[in-house]
Amino acid sequence: MDLQIFVPDTDTHRVCSGCGILKELSEFYKDGKNKRGEVKYRRDCKECYNYTRMLSSHIKKAKKVRK
Repeated sequence: MDLQIFVPDTDTHRVCSGCGILKELSEFYKDGKNKRGEVKYRRDCKECYNYTRMLSSHIKKAKKVRK
């Protein structure tokens, strides 16, 4: 059983939902704006986002080859 420690997001840092590491907001892609017009950031960091995009791309290519 893994022990998880809850760390709330701050104005300058956020916890990545992919790797669970506390990182600066500059390590997250922007994701539009909220109702108050403030910039929102993705829940996964740039590194995790790019990894999942690459992984899904490889899966799609593999499915096309099998057909």
